[in-house]
Amino acid sequence: MSCSNCERPICTDCMVYTPVGIKCPDCARLPRSAIVRLKPDRVALALATAFGVGTAMGVGIVFLQGVGLFFALILGWLIGIGMGEAVLAASGRYRAPATGWIAVAGSIWAYAVPYLIYYGADVGAVARSANLVWVVIGAGIAGYVSYNRTQ
Repeated sequence: MSCSNCERPICTDCMVYTPVGIKCPDCARLPRSAIVRLKPDRVALALATAFGVGTAMGVGIVFLQGVGLFFALILGWLIGIGMGEAVLAASGRYRAPATGWIAVAGSIWAYAVPYLIYYGADVGAVARSANLVWVVIGAGIAGYVSYNRTQ
């Protein structure tokens, strides 16, 4: 077998599969300028966006307390979609685990804000709350959806 770029013979152990054919290891290396990375300024912008959008969503959740299981599941799904799209837009549409975890943190923050507003730092009051189970389920759904949305 030979390289599709330089026509050098390649052993089957050294072949590198690329979108444009089989290449030798030398031809398959990408130049440094072609490698896409998440820049620190985009990370900061994505974190700030996740915090801001999460706070806004959390304040919105305050007005929707106690509406039931079905709505909590749909709300988690909608928050996950919104957070995923907001973080993607802030990161320049960079899709990677880093942006996924930023979106998950923003989704969890969105569910933490109502409890910070209602109870402050009283962890015992949060644990005694009747809605805690649904909040955890909703935050889990939101985190899952937002992570998958950014991949």
